[in-house]
Amino acid sequence: MNLTPQDAGRMEYLLGKSRLSFITPEEQTELRYLITKEQPSAKDSSLEELIKLGLILVGLYILAKALSEK
Repeated sequence: MNLTPQDAGRMEYLLGKSRLSFITPEEQTELRYLITKEQPSAKDSSLEELIKLGLILVGLYILAKALSEK
């Protein structure tokens, strides 16, 4: 996994914010950067596709963290 724990946390925050309210163009750019850092093939995806992929990635990070703590 290519994201740092801080990157994953920031991505989780931005995804949550995108579901509850509007994210700024700067936040959209940051979210796109974080997601494509982990999944480069997503660079030309729509924002909605990025959000779906980002939710999957955050889920994987949470799962990996939980497994590593056992």
